[in-house]
Amino acid sequence: MEEAVRVLAEYAELVNEVLEKYIPRRVDERWLSRILGAPEYAYEVESLNKGVFEPFWDLADRGGKRWRPALMLMIYEALGGDPREIAPLTVIPEAIHNGTLAVDDVEDGSEFRRGKPCIHRIYGEDIAINMGNTMYYLPLLVLDEVAIPDEKKLRILEEYVRTMIKLSFGQAMDIAWHRGLVKEVNESQYLQMTLFKTGALAGFAARIAAIMADAPEERARMIQRFAELIAVAFQIQDDILNLVGDEAKYGKEIGGDITEGKRTLMVIHALRNLPANEAERLRQILDMRTSDKRLIMNAIQLIKKAGSIDYARGVSEKLAIEALEILRRCLPESESRRKLEILAEFLIRREF
Repeated sequence: MEEAVRVLAEYAELVNEVLEKYIPRRVDERWLSRILGAPEYAYEVESLNKGVFEPFWDLADRGGKRWRPALMLMIYEALGGDPREIAPLTVIPEAIHNGTLAVDDVEDGSEFRRGKPCIHRIYGEDIAINMGNTMYYLPLLVLDEVAIPDEKKLRILEEYVRTMIKLSFGQAMDIAWHRGLVKEVNESQYLQMTLFKTGALAGFAARIAAIMADAPEERARMIQRFAELIAVAFQIQDDILNLVGDEAKYGKEIGGDITEGKRTLMVIHALRNLPANEAERLRQILDMRTSDKRLIMNAIQLIKKAGSIDYARGVSEKLAIEALEILRRCLPESESRRKLEILAEFLIRREF
């Protein structure tokens, strides 16, 4: 665990450097004119600072593991490149990720993110949603800031559009399930939802690295698959921590997924394996969208009784093993590959 944290920190420093360069903490008229051209009438920049950049940096400064951009840099390095060559491109997955967090927290009615009140609890839902949406597009401007052949820009933009569709579809599935719009969900459907919602952005980061390194298409697909699988394993671990993690380390409210009525892998497994009356009780609690700690603990105890937490851990580890097998087939042994292996292990065994 300590080695993984150290490895991530090596890359996080570079990621933070370029993030602040391409998404400033404060903007002025000169910055706006440079990226959008001279105003037709007049720019008013304070609203942008208060409504976009201040809330973004409030969230970004809370930390986060920066593992998606680190993954991009590690893969590029493992393919023979110097991470600094593509460092500006890490802004794309990291800014998008933070944007999705702000929007998802509004949609889920969440209270805390990374140990502090969610962005919408501080700035309002309208600002949180608009800031999040802005971060879906703003980081793409980095493509005009660095020297990239047009053919590679086009391939990155094509992957970007496909990724954003997957993210939106994954979120749509998640929302529909916890809203009760779809009554029964199976494990395969959960894995596909997570592949869209969490796996797509990690896969996009990996694909950017492969494009920039001129990796053959077959190898690029394998690297992307590796990233997607460890992201799904990561999400399952995140779901586990939401129920049985240490709230001080986790940074979000324990049991929040119960309050939101989430159909996680553990819930799906429990509903399938509990006696009918207990499964119905769990379903009732989830449908209440309750904040009652007693009811939340009742739901968690039912999930534990079904053996669903251990089951989810097993699925997460199986996905990670599959991911590592793919990695070892497509990349030769090296220090860079070892870092990717360390990252994969960390993501499924972390406690925060």
